[in-house]
Amino acid sequence: MAKLPYVRTMFATCMLFQVIYVLCVLLWLAFPDLKGHELLPIVFPGFKTIAVGSLIYGLVASMIYGWAVAIIYVFFFNLWPQLVAAVIGPRAVQRT
Repeated sequence: MAKLPYVRTMFATCMLFQVIYVLCVLLWLAFPDLKGHELLPIVFPGFKTIAVGSLIYGLVASMIYGWAVAIIYVFFFNLWPQLVAAVIGPRAVQRT
């Protein structure tokens, strides 16, 4: 089984998190009365209101969150075949 590369996964997750963040901000601009927008200041502790500084802060924070999630995911994804081989046996890993 091939190992998952860290850098590609980190950038893909970073872009995904940033797109979701921008969609949330655009939704906030379109519908300011929705209750779901209260989540943005919880997820991004320095986020106050929709301003240029908060927008950039949210983009950078979502990038860091994406990288952290990708690092943890790739670590366990690459560790899983070795763990299965140690517990079940090496032949179980080779079949899949």
